[in-house]
Amino acid sequence: MILLALCEAIFEKIKPFLDKLHLKYQRIESGEELLEKAKKIKPSLIILEKDLPLLDGFAVTLLLKSDPKTQEIPIVAVCKCNFPEEEIKAKDSGADAIIHLPLQEEEIIKLLKRFNRN
Repeated sequence: MILLALCEAIFEKIKPFLDKLHLKYQRIESGEELLEKAKKIKPSLIILEKDLPLLDGFAVTLLLKSDPKTQEIPIVAVCKCNFPEEEIKAKDSGADAIIHLPLQEEEIIKLLKRFNRN
């Protein structure tokens, strides 16, 4: 199971790649919900963006990577802009990989195959 904490627009861009690979996924609405769900089901991968309600993506990543029960879950951060500061924050919070908008099919497929254990 892959957890996606993404706005509707980004989710709709990633969804076709997940469907193409026949992967199970669930869209999560907030950072708080993502934190709870990740601890409960231990997904094979998390794809998130920084701008999440209640708890931003960087904070969720930091909390998940600090918890021995969830630190092994791979996390891919979606950076909406090409500012080095955003990428540095994503890496510093513990993201395993970073992808940028606009999304590139080859890059998404490669990451999904690399990190998804199912």
